[in-house]
Amino acid sequence: MDLELIKEAIETRVYHITSDFVVPHHLHDGQDEIFYCIKGSGYGVLENTEFELKPGESFVAHAGKLHSVRTDEELVLTAFLIPNNRIICHCKQVRYGDIRKAMTGGARTIEDIQEITGAGTGCGGCIEEIERIIKVACGCKNVSIDMVVDAVKDGADTVEKVQEVTGAGDGCGKCKLLVQNIIDIKK
Repeated sequence: MDLELIKEAIETRVYHITSDFVVPHHLHDGQDEIFYCIKGSGYGVLENTEFELKPGESFVAHAGKLHSVRTDEELVLTAFLIPNNRIICHCKQVRYGDIRKAMTGGARTIEDIQEITGAGTGCGGCIEEIERIIKVACGCKNVSIDMVVDAVKDGADTVEKVQEVTGAGDGCGKCKLLVQNIIDIKK
């Protein structure tokens, strides 16, 4: 384990959220996000559960879990995004990063993923999770592959133009290689 690579991969953010700002439900498939309340109060929303946040309190949104934050007043949080290359297919030991790498190489179907990674060829218990992953271009902005393909068909021919139209790549930026692949192969 290379500690320097891990240090470089951890992202730190500070969010100032007001009552009129809506943080959409989103997920980070390859990162756990830890929120720590610095000022104000609000709620961390994890799928269908809310956690009250006050100064000094925290909550964790594990990789692949829909989450959001809301407040009725003002909330200042710091967030730590920690890489989590979680195993998706336990039978074949295929990780999330392996599936995304296959996608940046053009894989768009379960069959493509099975052929390239072996995921889903054992017990099949991971097929639903793989289907969910291959539908998403950008988890930070909740942008589907179809939305990016539509933007490309409508003339967005650079990552920056796709970002302007869809928001894909405007969060952590890790999806930019996939967006470029979608532009290149138009699917």
